[in-house]
Amino acid sequence: MLVQAVRDRSENAFRVLYRRHTPRALQVAWRILGGIDQDAEDAVQEAWMRAVESLALWRADGSFGAWLNGIAAHVAVDMVRRNGRPAHGNAETLASSEPLDDRLDLESAIRALAPGYRAVLVLHDIEGFTHDEIGAALGISAGTSKAQLFKARRAVRGLLGMESRGRV
Repeated sequence: MLVQAVRDRSENAFRVLYRRHTPRALQVAWRILGGIDQDAEDAVQEAWMRAVESLALWRADGSFGAWLNGIAAHVAVDMVRRNGRPAHGNAETLASSEPLDDRLDLESAIRALAPGYRAVLVLHDIEGFTHDEIGAALGISAGTSKAQLFKARRAVRGLLGMESRGRV
């Protein structure tokens, strides 16, 4: 097994795992961090360091990629909090603002969200975290996570102009 080879300190096995799982972890961190490449790269590097340190805790019955992505998401959320970026935005203002260019894609709409809303949306709708897991990662209650997800989705619809076109 590849992960066992890494546990046994095989450099080649680590390279294979790194190449296989880094792109997805980078995408997770990049989305949470609002599309800032350098921050996402830093988050993934930190995630790999944490993963290697705690490899003994990984359960072989689960997906290594999902486990690493969870670590990357936690690191990215920690970076958002640590850098003093606002944890909450005003979704009502975002949703009621003029729709962005029709060519706007979903990634751009997600990046336009306040960091707290963006983190909850990415963790729940893209990465499949539960509200309890999100609450633990962000230091909020599950109810707050649900409320932020609702507001984030509404803001994305507003940014994409879907509400004004009757496509809710």
